[in-house]
Amino acid sequence: MLNEKAVRGTNFTCFHAGPKEGWTQYRLEPPEVPIPARGKLFLRNLLGSAGLEMSLNVVPPGKGVPFLHKHQQNDEVYVIVGGRGQFLVDGECIDVEEGSVLRISPAAARAWRNNSDAPLYFLCIQYRADSIIQGGTLDGLRVEGEPSWSS
Repeated sequence: MLNEKAVRGTNFTCFHAGPKEGWTQYRLEPPEVPIPARGKLFLRNLLGSAGLEMSLNVVPPGKGVPFLHKHQQNDEVYVIVGGRGQFLVDGECIDVEEGSVLRISPAAARAWRNNSDAPLYFLCIQYRADSIIQGGTLDGLRVEGEPSWSS
């Protein structure tokens, strides 16, 4: 069960998704997605993250999204964590591989496919396109004390 893989504290939630090779166990059904999807898991509710959606994704060899789609409000950032494939964005075909990071604006028509002989693994991060954050080290504050690691 998915909730058994979560560790929760006052100020955190940690979900253990397991090795990426096991992501094929995750499945979504309508109405959560337009058509049934294997190898996809949305994390927003599992992590209690109201301002950000993230999903784990695995696309088997020869498979992909069989339709173009766009978003109403959200940018998407795709982080390729394993394999190779292609993203089609506004008619431009972009080859991706492990280590590729791709941001797509809401209005862009998109689809992706795995045109290789091994699984394609990626994270998809969605956030509101018109939001502005102060990120990086500028948002961090040092806390008194030293880390105390358990063995």
